Amino acid sequence: MLCSECRMAEWQESSESIRYDELGLANLVLKDIAVRKCPECGYRSVIIPDLKGLKLLLIGKLLNQKARLSRAEIRFLRESLGWSKADCARNLHVWPEQVSRWESAVAPGPMQVQSELLLRAVVALTLKSEEMLSHLGELGTVAADPLQLVSMRYGRKGWEMMS
Repeated sequence: MLCSECRMAEWQESSESIRYDELGLANLVLKDIAVRKCPECGYRSVIIPDLKGLKLLLIGKLLNQKARLSRAEIRFLRESLGWSKADCARNLHVWPEQVSRWESAVAPGPMQVQSELLLRAVVALTLKSEEMLSHLGELGTVAADPLQLVSMRYGRKGWEMMS
């Protein structure tokens, strides 16, 4: 395939580790990512597979981390909900200026523990709801089997489903 910029040479593809800050998180490194380079003009094209899956994995990591959320992480979670700063303020029952302070690079103000827990809970519930809603079309398509057993066991990691 020809370079999309100069149309003079074929892409050369390699696998690299890249620092990916397009999501607003400066500490994110993606490994073994396909990168196309043009030997003629030097243009680079990075190919990020399954961006939605990447975002969901990051959200899960942030929701479960024990450390307090950074300003960039607060913004990432707010944006994952599709909320503007005004939406966030209204939904968390704080002043809009407070949301700006939480996300400010210049003079960040700490997010109160209660607000942080509420933000994490709203994100978690929203994701769970979307997951449940995505399966609605499948419900009722298979006849019920009242004799089907559900097998579970308690192991080192707690309760788990058996196949």
